[in-house]
Amino acid sequence: MDRPTPGRFPSLGSGVHVLFSTRDDGDFHIEQPRDVLDATRRAFVDLPWSQPDEVHGIVIGVVERPGHLDGAVADALVTDCADSVVGIWVGDCAPVALVSAGGRIAGVHAGWRGIEAGVLAAAVSAVRRDADEPVEAVLGPCIHACCYEFGHDDLARMVARFGRRVVGTTVSGAPALDVPAAVAAALAEVGVEVVDQGGCTSCHAERWFSHRARAERGRQVMAVWRSAA
Repeated sequence: MDRPTPGRFPSLGSGVHVLFSTRDDGDFHIEQPRDVLDATRRAFVDLPWSQPDEVHGIVIGVVERPGHLDGAVADALVTDCADSVVGIWVGDCAPVALVSAGGRIAGVHAGWRGIEAGVLAAAVSAVRRDADEPVEAVLGPCIHACCYEFGHDDLARMVARFGRRVVGTTVSGAPALDVPAAVAAALAEVGVEVVDQGGCTSCHAERWFSHRARAERGRQVMAVWRSAA
């Protein structure tokens, strides 16, 4: 698969689209005046949005109609609705899009706590209609090991859960968590491979916001939707 222009991802099967914003697309932080957020979202994708209030948990919301559950507390939203955007807003956590063979889609906010708790497995279960249904996953921009120094105890917990593959090293040589590797490991447990289409939010200040590296309030978004036609 050809690598897309930064911030964009080509159509997947069943008319599904995944777009990753950059700084140029504006701030998608949910805690801002609603009219400002709505204008930013419409400029990015001009469809009804469902953007959850993310809390680093494993709550999965089911969007039953366009715009349903916008602002609801959840870390993943699943839908069968066409022309209905699921928006996952992130500063350094991993945004993951899931698409089932039958066209059901999900957007997942995967911080390390959510990954450890099982948010990705729960979201995969929600998009599958049966245990054998193929699911495709796409990972967007997030912080990478080069910039994500991690505490010994928390890193040991992630290693105990997912193995040594999640351990990385920062540019200064400190122990780090490899978030893309953790996402891949969590998805592999439920039989899903992930295509990594992101870069490091910390390294690329010109492209993405980063809470950890620059204490920025701004957030980028991953928009996932399925076209009706």
